[in-house]
Amino acid sequence: MARDTFYTAVDIGTDKVTSIMARVGTEGELKILGTGVVTSQGVTKGRIENIEEVQEVVHESLEEAQRYIGSGVPTDVYASVSGTHLTSLNTKEMVDDPDNVGDITSKLLDRLLRGSFPDVGPDQEVLHVIPNGYNVDGMSGIRNPVGLHGNLVEVEAHVVMGDAATLKNTVKVIESNKTSVKSMVAHSLASAEATLGGDEREMGVVLVDIGGGTTDIAIYRQGQPCYSAVIPVGGFQLTRDLSIALKTPLYLAEEMKIKWGSVMPEMIPTDAKVVIPSFQGQPQHSLSRRILSEPLNARMMELITMIVLKVRQSGLREFPAGGIVLTGGGAEMTGLADLVQKTLGGRVRIAYPDGIAGLPVQLRKPAFSAAVGLLLWGIKHQGETRSSLNGDRSIRGIKSWRWGLGRKKVAAVR
Repeated sequence: MARDTFYTAVDIGTDKVTSIMARVGTEGELKILGTGVVTSQGVTKGRIENIEEVQEVVHESLEEAQRYIGSGVPTDVYASVSGTHLTSLNTKEMVDDPDNVGDITSKLLDRLLRGSFPDVGPDQEVLHVIPNGYNVDGMSGIRNPVGLHGNLVEVEAHVVMGDAATLKNTVKVIESNKTSVKSMVAHSLASAEATLGGDEREMGVVLVDIGGGTTDIAIYRQGQPCYSAVIPVGGFQLTRDLSIALKTPLYLAEEMKIKWGSVMPEMIPTDAKVVIPSFQGQPQHSLSRRILSEPLNARMMELITMIVLKVRQSGLREFPAGGIVLTGGGAEMTGLADLVQKTLGGRVRIAYPDGIAGLPVQLRKPAFSAAVGLLLWGIKHQGETRSSLNGDRSIRGIKSWRWGLGRKKVAAVR
C-alpha cells in the first residue's frame, strides 16, 4: 500500500492563526484531519512583531489541529506570508545562444526560469518565480513548449519578493514547534488557489483578500498571476474607526460591526436602531444603525480607492472581464459586494473555498480561503522547496510551475 502524503497549512494572520492538517483520499478528495484556529497575538499588518507571542499561538494552533491525529504524522508546513514588505515584478529571459536551440527541452526551460531570478540584495529574498508563458520564434503565450523546435525561446515570469528578516521570522516561529517549512506562499496567491476558477483566471480577474490587518491583491491574466501587492489596511481599521466614533472598547466595536454594521448605510431602514451598552459609567443608549455604519462606509471607500490605485499601478486601465473577487474575513462585511459594484461596476462576487470534495462546512468561509489554498498549493507544488532561505539563491523544484500551475494534480480535489 502506498504511503499517505500529509499536508499542513499554517496561516498566520493579524486576527487569527489557522492550522489545517490534511491528506488526499483514494478518490482524490481532500481529507481534513484536524483544524486549529486561535486568536492571533504579536502580529501587526502581516508582520511578526513579538516572536514569543506568535510562537505560542502557532504552537497552540498546531496542537489543536493535531489533537485527533496522534504522533508520527509528517508536518512539513506550507505557510502564508503577507505584509507590505512583499513586492512583485515581471521579468523576461531569453536563451543565451538563440541560434543553437533546436528542440526545446525541460533542461532549457529550467535554465530560462533560473535566468529570470532577479538580483536581490542581502535584505531581500525571492518567494516565487512563476512563468506566465513562453515565446518561441515570435509565437507568444505558449504554456508548455517542451518538444517544439525553435531558434528563439523567451520566458515571461512573475516574481514575488519579500524582506529576508521577515520571512526568516516566519520560519523561526514555525520551526520552534519542531516542524519544518516546506514552502512559504504569498497570502493572495494562496487565497487564489481556493477561490478562483479556471475561466476567471483566463478572462482576467482581480482577487482582493481583506484580512484583519492587510488587504492582499493578486491580478490574473491568461491563467497566471501578473501582479501582486499588499495594502496595510484591513478589518481592524474598520473596528478601530467604529471604536473611536462610538467611544467604546475595541472588543465591543468589533461585536457591533459584525452584528449591526454595514458598509452601505443607505440600505439600512431609516428607523433601524441599535442599543449601545453602557461602559465605564456611560449610560446605555440607542443609536441609528445608519449612523453607526457611516465610519465603516468611509473607511471601506478609502480601501476601494487604494485597490483602484494598485490596479492602475499594475498597468491596467480598467478592471478585467472577470471582475473583482472578494475574499478574506473582511469580505463578509454586510453590503460590501453592493458597495464595490456600485462604486466600480463590473462583475463582483464574494468568494469562499468551494467545490472542493471533502472540505468541512466550517472551513467554507471567506476567512479560511488562504488556509485552504495553502493545502491546494502544497498538493500542486510538492517539489518546490524553501531553498533561498537556506542560502541557495536558485529556485529548486521550479519544474512544478511548468505545467500551468500543476492543474492536472489539483483537478483531483477541485
